[in-house]
Amino acid sequence: MLHAPNTKIKVLIGDTSVRSRLVLSGMINAEPHLEVVDTAQTKDELLSKAFDLQPDVIVAQPGLTVSGKLPLFRSVYKDQSPLLLMVSQKMELYSEPNLTDQESAYVLQSDSSLAAGKLVGVKVELMNKLRALVKGYGGTFTWRGMQPEVEVLKVKYHPTPVINPAQKPLCLVVLGASTGGSTAVEYVLRDLEVQQPTVVLVAIHMPEKFTKRLARRLQKVTKWQVEEGRKGMALQANTVIIAPGGHDMFIRRNALKPDLLTLDLVPATSAVLDSPSVDTLMQSAAYCAGEHVMGIIMTGMGQDGTKGAQEIRNMGGVIIAQNAETSSIFGMAKSAIENGVVNGVVALGQIHSMISRFAAERHLSHTLQRDLSR
Repeated sequence: MLHAPNTKIKVLIGDTSVRSRLVLSGMINAEPHLEVVDTAQTKDELLSKAFDLQPDVIVAQPGLTVSGKLPLFRSVYKDQSPLLLMVSQKMELYSEPNLTDQESAYVLQSDSSLAAGKLVGVKVELMNKLRALVKGYGGTFTWRGMQPEVEVLKVKYHPTPVINPAQKPLCLVVLGASTGGSTAVEYVLRDLEVQQPTVVLVAIHMPEKFTKRLARRLQKVTKWQVEEGRKGMALQANTVIIAPGGHDMFIRRNALKPDLLTLDLVPATSAVLDSPSVDTLMQSAAYCAGEHVMGIIMTGMGQDGTKGAQEIRNMGGVIIAQNAETSSIFGMAKSAIENGVVNGVVALGQIHSMISRFAAERHLSHTLQRDLSR
């Protein structure tokens, strides 16, 4: 498989654990040069998606491969077979690897299952391996001519830090808008009060310099700290962060410090009228914070935000859309509603109270989702 320079490396994930698939997806998608194209839960699903999507790299449990060994992709891919990274919990599976001279694999081995959520070391090694591959093959990306090898990484056990149950994780509220969005966001922030640690992330389709002016304008009407997003900026409670014009803003989770979320910026890849991208911001929030995310699709033209809203729903978060009556342009919200990715539709004047309720009752998010669907 060949990629043009600067094209993202496509990754397919195979894992029987929902948690592992979410964790791996979030980690990999947070890397600017990597993209998770899909995930699979069963062996048949993994093989089918591998054939259809033709990824560059497959990250999979040995149990989802053929006979615990490499999937038989070569019959389809010929001499451009993808590289396989296996996450294994039993070393004996690979005591005598039987690989042909045309196959390559990296095996990550440890004493426990990745699904347990405790193998920080395994995750770090996996991401280091992927980053090394990106660095080594960042120009024209191809596995043709690679020498076969099996690399076993033995990782020490690192228990998950104990979190005080009274200390809730940071709540992420993502506001996405376009035409009429600056006025709508100002209305929401003016009276917004929350009792739990919350950060508000805003993506409004605006050109460079205008977003900086928006941040200054919003700071005058709210007690929240309002800033334009910066590369490496840590997400902190009681702040509002505006995605800067001309860039797409997304969230990263630190593999060594799972509770630390930071921002990254890349030059906008979508059309000028659809940047900063709402989809990019929402998708990264979903991967990094799961059920602790509320997404809000507000006034604006187009369909940006629909894909991001779907990811938030998939990861257990809540999505609401601004209704037609209070929208300047009922386009983005309409798209999300018609695609069935929202939990409920509310008027602009109700949004700030919905945010407050979600931040306070995230453990009852299913109740909120039920109430919104009525």
